Amino acid sequence: MEVTEKIPIGLQILNKFIWEKPQMVVDILRKNGIEVSSKPTLPEIIRKSVQAVTDENQGFIEDTDKAIASQGESGFVVTAIMIGISIATAIQGGIQAKKQRRAMLNMKLMELASNEKLVYANIQAMKEQSRIEIMTNTILEYGKALQSESTQRQKDTALFIGIMGVGLAVVYATIQIFNE
Repeated sequence: MEVTEKIPIGLQILNKFIWEKPQMVVDILRKNGIEVSSKPTLPEIIRKSVQAVTDENQGFIEDTDKAIASQGESGFVVTAIMIGISIATAIQGGIQAKKQRRAMLNMKLMELASNEKLVYANIQAMKEQSRIEIMTNTILEYGKALQSESTQRQKDTALFIGIMGVGLAVVYATIQIFNE
């Protein structure tokens, strides 16, 4: 079972939105009075977003819903977010300690889901890097081969010109001998 499947549906959608549009989420957080560092990371954005949902920051929830809806998500998805966040907040209701524990669990699950994506992206980048390295090695070897062939051709040309020069000298000397 994938880590993402353990997260409530509303937070899955929020996590996907954070992954795809982290700067937009940072802007929404700041707009709603939530302080974010000047160089935010995915874990920080996730923590602050889940905390905003847990604290029932209606401005954040509404702005996030609007932003997700404006990204072309269907009405069903927006409804699912509203229901999911409502469920998440209802589940997290009750005493503050239980609410905070649930928020921490959701944060960690969302961070794990993001880390899974980062690991996958890193593996893809390493595969591409290996491919580029092989291509670079191939080009370098091809260049060496061309240089080697060029050097050999230059040597062959020099030898040919030398032989032609000696041949012409012999012919010239022979002509000079017979002319005298």
